[in-house]
Amino acid sequence: MTYADENRYPPSAPAGWPEWYGHDAPRYDSYGRQAPWDAPYAHETHRDDADLAALRSAYRLLRRISTLTALGSFVVYVVLSCYAPGLMGSKVTGELSLGMALGILQLVVTFAAVFWYGRSAQRSVDPLARAVRERAVPAAGSAGTAR
Repeated sequence: MTYADENRYPPSAPAGWPEWYGHDAPRYDSYGRQAPWDAPYAHETHRDDADLAALRSAYRLLRRISTLTALGSFVVYVVLSCYAPGLMGSKVTGELSLGMALGILQLVVTFAAVFWYGRSAQRSVDPLARAVRERAVPAAGSAGTAR
């Protein structure tokens, strides 16, 4: 298989560096994998990239939903406290005001968002991460390693 010269060799050293500096060191991309010109199985990188993209989007979705839930309920609480003090001071039952009830509800919403994040990560994200890890590390190489 032949390659075009610009794709076969790594780029030349920056100006000011000796030509021989680091020429034999392996090159790595942003995910810690060897760069395509050094990788022996360069044809598998597309599948790995798709798996990593799916994993990143799953994490991103979980982070956004849980953060917006907790932050959104807090913003509603603060806005009501600032612009509707009469409403927040109204008694719900006995000595419990609506502001105190919403403050307690704020803790419940925060803990529920954290619980939901952990449960959803176990169900949807962890299997993707496990699959990416198993493809990245061969089974023979991980037989004697401790976690």
